[in-house]
Amino acid sequence: MATTKEKLLYLLYWIMIFTVSGSMISYGIGKPLQFENLANSTNVHLSEGHKIMWTFYSYTKTYPLIIGFFEIVGGVLLLFNRTRIFACLLLTTMLINIIIQDYFYQISALSSAIFYQILIIIILLFDYDKVKNIVQELFKNQKNQKNIILIILALILALVVKYLEARL
Repeated sequence: MATTKEKLLYLLYWIMIFTVSGSMISYGIGKPLQFENLANSTNVHLSEGHKIMWTFYSYTKTYPLIIGFFEIVGGVLLLFNRTRIFACLLLTTMLINIIIQDYFYQISALSSAIFYQILIIIILLFDYDKVKNIVQELFKNQKNQKNIILIILALILALVVKYLEARL
């Protein structure tokens, strides 16, 4: 039987999951409308950086749709045990991008993005054993010397390809 502390931690875990998931899904659904007609906005309360970023995002409908799609996918995948770690990684990628943009373009939503990222880190801490197993699985064959030689060869060939690309 679970103790009161375990029950409270489990409750907290699911509160964080529902908070991040619900927010990401709602942001994703609202993304196409968020940047509509903002390029021509006359709102004088926006910083110059804010206006530049909003103009960039509102230039095309496709980019906000793609961002919204991935926010929705991440929010939905976060709800399922088997896809939770992947969702955390996907949403972390999205949120780090948002945090950087919000910081440099002086967007007021910076604290919200940081808050959701902190929640995702805490969710990953709750799932520490899963994360540990994934990392171990990813790197378990790295001890094999043949794989290291292949990786070094691949790096050298990639540098050659990059050199040739720059010359064309």
